[in-house]
Parts: sequence; structure tokens; C-alpha cells
Amino acid sequence: MRKSIYLILIILLVSCTDRRTELEKQFLENYANGIGTFSRDLTGHFPSELKEEKKLSVSYPSGVYAIGMANMIFSHQVDSMEFNKVKRKLELNKIKSYKPTDSIFIIVGDTINYSEKLNGIPIPNFDSYERDFGMNSKYLPEYHKIYVFESKTGKYLQEENLSSGKNLPEKWKNGYSRGIATNEKENELVYWLYVW
Repeated sequence: MRKSIYLILIILLVSCTDRRTELEKQFLENYANGIGTFSRDLTGHFPSELKEEKKLSVSYPSGVYAIGMANMIFSHQVDSMEFNKVKRKLELNKIKSYKPTDSIFIIVGDTINYSEKLNGIPIPNFDSYERDFGMNSKYLPEYHKIYVFESKTGKYLQEENLSSGKNLPEKWKNGYSRGIATNEKENELVYWLYVW
């Protein structure tokens, strides 16, 4: 009887490990495909080495939920040394930090009309990111800091995949935004690229 219980436990442990390995492999494939879909100029800020506690959201222009946009949002938790290294690099490069709810932001894909916000900075609508931030899921929680590396106007998708620019200022009808958000509370780094 005792041997049977041990045997069952070993089988369960092995099957869980196999499932985790398969999920890890699938995650790495999705990450590589996401990075490979976009130009290296747009994805160069994404990490080449992946850490634990990863979350990934990738949508392509032809996807059901990505009509008129493509994006990649990747999050992972790192140790405090790695987190501080990234923060120092952001500071050395003099990249300004913002609060998630800063009024300067134009949230691409939001239902709010931003057409009069001519000098705004576009960032992702984070509700497409695979994490529940509650009622205002389009925003990251207050304890995050947002660093926008670059946002440019222009057509970076094929014509048939371009956004109509609904609710966006004419200047930002099409373009891209890329950057990183930091969460000091959990040593989390959230990388994004949004193309619309």
C-alpha cells in the first residue's frame, strides 16, 4: 500500500514537471515569435535573458483582438540587483518617469476621446496585458513608474492592418510607442511595444 502511494506521488510529480516544461517551451516559442515579428529597432529594449514569474501578451495585426494594432507586453520579476541595474540605466539615459495615471498619456485603444490632446504621449491600454489590475485595468497600479523610450507617428504596419485612429489626435492616428514600466514593490519590469 505504501509503495503504491509513493508510486502515485512520483507519477504526479513527473507529470507536473513535464507539463511545466511544455508550458515553458511554449512560452519561449511565443516570446521568440513576438520578438521576431517586429523590427529589432522596435524590440531592442526587450530582455534577451528571461527570468522567473513571466507574463506575456502578444497580439498580431491579424488577430481577433488586435484589429488595427499589434503589440507585445512582457513582464518578469527579477532580483533587486537586476532591478536596480535597469533603474540606473534608465536614469543614466535621462529617461523621464511618469505615474501610470499621468494626464499627459494618450491610451491607445481606449474608449476615451483623446482627439484634442495634441501634445500627449501614447502608451498601451494595459487591459490587453495578461494581469488583472482591477476596475481601471487600462492603467498600471500607482506604484509603477512608466518610462517611454520612444513614440513616433507614422505607418509601421501594412496598410490593411492600420488603425482608424479612432479617439486619437490626428497626429497620432498611426504610430508606435515602446518603453518599460517598473514596479519597485515587486521588482517587476514590464516591457512594451505598441504599433497601431
